[in-house]
Amino acid sequence: MKNLQRSAFGLLCLLVLASCSWVKGLFNPEVVHEPVEKVATETLRISRDALENVKQVRAQATDFPKLLSLMGKISITEDRMTIIPSRVTGRIETIHFASGEKVSAGQVLATLFSPDYISAREEYLQSLKQQESSASKGIESTSSDFANLAQMSRKKLETMGLSKDDISQLATENQAANSRPLLVVRAARSGVLIQKNAVLGNLVNTGDTLFMIGDLSKVWFSGDIFPEDLEKVHKDQEVYINAVGVDKPLSGKVSFISPLVDPNTRSIKIRVLMDNPKEALKADEYVQGNVVLSRASAVVVPTPAVIRVADDTFVFKRITPRSVEEKPAFLDFQRVKVTIGTEQSGLIAVTSGLADGDEVIGEGSLLLDAALNTANSRDTDKK
Repeated sequence: MKNLQRSAFGLLCLLVLASCSWVKGLFNPEVVHEPVEKVATETLRISRDALENVKQVRAQATDFPKLLSLMGKISITEDRMTIIPSRVTGRIETIHFASGEKVSAGQVLATLFSPDYISAREEYLQSLKQQESSASKGIESTSSDFANLAQMSRKKLETMGLSKDDISQLATENQAANSRPLLVVRAARSGVLIQKNAVLGNLVNTGDTLFMIGDLSKVWFSGDIFPEDLEKVHKDQEVYINAVGVDKPLSGKVSFISPLVDPNTRSIKIRVLMDNPKEALKADEYVQGNVVLSRASAVVVPTPAVIRVADDTFVFKRITPRSVEEKPAFLDFQRVKVTIGTEQSGLIAVTSGLADGDEVIGEGSLLLDAALNTANSRDTDKK
């Protein structure tokens, strides 16, 4: 009899539980839950499918310095620019590179036809022949004179831009096969051709600039600061730039602060020398620099995660516990009030209301906020 009573009581409890809405869904597959539904005044229950339309992010405790942002321009440092001049009067016969191309030290940039070079070349070769002839005849004094003449001729060729290897090659090449010798113009350093004045067929004079080569392995960042920010900036202060194509921000230190105010922009120039791996920063490129005023640690989230309402700020924080074994069909997110601090580079510091590792809604938080407000208004109207 007692067993029968227990069975009847258990059946009754089961029927009562089945009448609850959440159990109805379990017993009746036709019951469909909303993708986003309100479960408490400040809490939304969001399905896994609906979460694909928003972005979940983790709050992270990280180094979050206070920055002064400023615009500036990238330029090649003065000691890394090299002019390649014409060392003789002549005509440009060939050009091997165009503006903007990379060159290596010693590469031939162009060739010139120059009577002055031909004369100096012949003078050097003749002196070598006469020196050799005098030495073979045992006339030491004459051989010594021709040796001095060859040395002087060699120096003349060096002033025309020939390298030691070029001059050594002159002594061994077949003159008959090179009836119209050309003077080669080589790159004095590796870098980029930032200026090319050489034009095929042009006549050039001694001293005319043919090319200008710039080395971009190190560059200057020249930024503009306003007079009211001048007291915040000093020499050796760190400055960094987020550049495309590099994993970490490029950084350097303030090396120069101009004593003059630009009359056009009413700003003061600062200059920063920084390494430029992969040549990510381009000459004459305008970029945003960040002067590090102070360093501190903070919990940060992306700026879109923060909802601003009047003087209050909120985020949607996940309150469903994380489980390795389970992947619940729904996750609960609670709208919590937070206090924020510095905002920069797409991130915002949260001084209270979040801890390191908390999951929040990033992009899409405004849509959830609107949905929660609508649900709360509907409930108020029903009352």
